[in-house]
Amino acid sequence: MIDYENFLEAVRKLGMDYNWGRMFAKKFVDDFAAFETTDEQKKWAMERGFYPGRIELYGLNDDNYKNYLPDWNYFMVHPLNHHFRKWVDDKLTLKYVLDSGDCIDTMPDYYLYIENDGTYTYLMDAPKNIVKDENFIKNLLEQKGIIMMKPNSGTSGGRGIIKLELLNGMIYENNKPIDELRFKDILSHLGNYIVTEYARQHSELAAIWGKSECTLRIIMVKTPKDEPYSFSEWSCIVSYARFGTSVSGGTSNLSSGGIGVGFDFDTGMYNEFGIRYKKFCEDGVWKLCEHPDTKMVWKNARLPNWMLVKKKIGSICNQISSLDYLGFDIIITEDGMTICEINTHPACDYEQVMCGPIFSKENGKKFFGAKGIDQFDTTDLYKAYLTSL
Repeated sequence: MIDYENFLEAVRKLGMDYNWGRMFAKKFVDDFAAFETTDEQKKWAMERGFYPGRIELYGLNDDNYKNYLPDWNYFMVHPLNHHFRKWVDDKLTLKYVLDSGDCIDTMPDYYLYIENDGTYTYLMDAPKNIVKDENFIKNLLEQKGIIMMKPNSGTSGGRGIIKLELLNGMIYENNKPIDELRFKDILSHLGNYIVTEYARQHSELAAIWGKSECTLRIIMVKTPKDEPYSFSEWSCIVSYARFGTSVSGGTSNLSSGGIGVGFDFDTGMYNEFGIRYKKFCEDGVWKLCEHPDTKMVWKNARLPNWMLVKKKIGSICNQISSLDYLGFDIIITEDGMTICEINTHPACDYEQVMCGPIFSKENGKKFFGAKGIDQFDTTDLYKAYLTSL
């Protein structure tokens, strides 16, 4: 049995910072709970830098494991993007960074920033006809009908995101009705939060699942330069859509029970199957050819507005080209797209099931090779595990 604290201490001694180490240790424990592996399989996987459950998830073996980005190496190469990552890690900063040129219409309206002490700072898109007082959020909700509130930084897995909607005089929190007391309680616990416009998904995506918005996760990398003065080129290594389900609540995140479906970045065509986390599979089936609730299929279907969205992503990459690794979260709307956030070190595990092994792609192999991904001793993961028993 793994002792979480001992394992966390062990990975920190090997050079991982505290917060990143906590995330790594939690995912490691979760992997043990989700997948059954023998002691021999655990040793084989960990000595190659993988969580043991990747044997089943990826179908790892001696012939193919070098095609996959190992968990240990991916965490140890953190942080990517160097000091420029502050441009996108902070959502309010991101709004200002993208508020020009071809990117100007890619962000939602920003109404309010709530300081850690609860103080309100009214932002560029705050309606001028709403009085700026303690009732601002309630009056904003009455005017807009629906708003989004989320932490200004650190929303891994959709945690902390609150959708507020007003329907027939009733307030809903992430699709569940609440009373006035609960509404006031929500507002009293907000700190370092932004209040923004709610982006509604395209009707074609709503037909697949309409109770939460479909979000796209797209990871773009900047190809390392062969010549110091050459133009930087960006390319995609991960592209998939996330759909909510009857168990995922008001989000589409896989960690909440949503489904991920890979798609071709060049064409916007879906893969034939989607996947969900194994812990949400009562029947044990984690690869799905259709949505479990609506029975909609992805085969031979294409994302709406894809060519426009693809062009916008390219514009954004070029505008913030001092960074080199970007994990976009995007909602496709009826007339374009809206950025939810951009991540500087997004997850890359189930992504390799939906979108293919990272090192089987020339751009992925070249990018991480330039980051020194091979410098870390993969056997360190097994050593850390042994000290935690």
